[in-house]
Amino acid sequence: MRRLIVVGLLAFAVALTGTAYAEVQNIKVSGDIDLKGVSHHNYDLKEKNLNFSHEGTGGPDNVSNDDDERFFLSTVHVQVDADLTDNVSTSVRLLNQRKWDNHVAGDDQLSLDTAYVTLREFLYSPLTVIAGRQDLVYGTGFIVGKGRLADPEGVFPSTSTTSASATGQEYSAHNSFDAIRAILDFAPLTVEGLISKNNETGVLTNDEDLYGFIVNYKLDRWDMEIEPYWFYLNDESGARTVTVNDSVISTNAARAYEINRVHTVGMRVAASPIENLKLSGEGAHQFGEMIDTGPAGALIDYSERDRSAWGANVYANYAWTQVPWTPATGIGAVYFSGEEPSNEAGVTGAGNTNQNDDFNAWDSIYRGSFTNYIQDFLGGQDAPANLYTTLDRNDTSAATNRISAFVDASVKPMQDVTLWGRYTRSYFDEAPRPGRDDHAGDEVDVKVLYDYTEDVQLSAFGGWFLPGQYYDDEPNTALRSSDLAWTAGGGATVKF
Repeated sequence: MRRLIVVGLLAFAVALTGTAYAEVQNIKVSGDIDLKGVSHHNYDLKEKNLNFSHEGTGGPDNVSNDDDERFFLSTVHVQVDADLTDNVSTSVRLLNQRKWDNHVAGDDQLSLDTAYVTLREFLYSPLTVIAGRQDLVYGTGFIVGKGRLADPEGVFPSTSTTSASATGQEYSAHNSFDAIRAILDFAPLTVEGLISKNNETGVLTNDEDLYGFIVNYKLDRWDMEIEPYWFYLNDESGARTVTVNDSVISTNAARAYEINRVHTVGMRVAASPIENLKLSGEGAHQFGEMIDTGPAGALIDYSERDRSAWGANVYANYAWTQVPWTPATGIGAVYFSGEEPSNEAGVTGAGNTNQNDDFNAWDSIYRGSFTNYIQDFLGGQDAPANLYTTLDRNDTSAATNRISAFVDASVKPMQDVTLWGRYTRSYFDEAPRPGRDDHAGDEVDVKVLYDYTEDVQLSAFGGWFLPGQYYDDEPNTALRSSDLAWTAGGGATVKF
């Protein structure tokens, strides 16, 4: 009798299992392991830092560099994709990211990186709905891409005594969004609507949300793609507080706008008018408002300030396929408008003396396209901030107020080896301090890629940023930060 009961239970379990998985048509398991070794040096642009205060008043110099860092980083993804019946599919990706530190508590945990369901022909045959945690990349990622660079597990703590710079966070793989996308496919035309919840505070009106409307049209001629878009970032959580020097605040004091509403309208165009030539261009305008809620959430006089900013991104690349080593050459530029500087003596950071003027500094939203290893991640005393704060008390973030032009080239001396290099020259759109030069700096970046097998790629890279004349113009030598910054590293990526 006991055997019959056991056999019956086993048969029942098998029946349940068969029922649970009968609707699965296909399961795919994939992933990757990415290993890096990285060295950072002098990202605050001052060779010997002052470890007692940002302005460097009082106390002795710290004779050692406090912004040097060398680390190894492991990033591991494991992804499971399942195709179900009736145009339904799911995808779940787990992530472990850690610096090598010999099993410190918590460094072996897995995070839910993506988890979403795709419903094709949902209610209406051209309609696809994608809901859940997912990657968002539109165009080149100039407005929205893999640029959140979040650090929920504290993998990238600061090693500096003069700033809260999160060393290495530019390599963070936490870039997904909790979102719902509705896509209408009328090939060659697609229309998409987006809702994303990026910061939930538990209070109805204190969240950070992203909305979007994107139209994409593909033409056969020149392999052209036209993509107008609208994105709306509504941050009432205070997570993206904008700090500005306005005249309503006394001299040498900053004002915080806790509510930040940014509309971004723009268009991207890509084409290949001749064989092997790829062209792309994108321009966008930002408008909206910033609100200073004042103490205890009570609005104060002149609490609102309008936005008006511009951004652009252009690039051209040509591959010389009939030439030995198959060289490719490119030229491009990136533009972010900036806020005019303050004329008040002693004021630090961005802002002017009239809070009734439009705020002209570009907001990077969730930018995911970066052109440099170093400069793109440098931050100043303004908002939006960036990962590494320079020691210059008037500097502005490289995510805004910047004009950069670059040239690059790549060659393949061997079938599996690619050499790449880029030179970038950058200027401030508005010099953060009147009377100082607007030359922000020059950067050289290089990279070597070796395709060891179809699944394994080895790499080495280096970057050198030389601060421009603007930094040399700082009259106080104790505050001057104009020294070379550099990075170097290598890695291996295995996909399975």
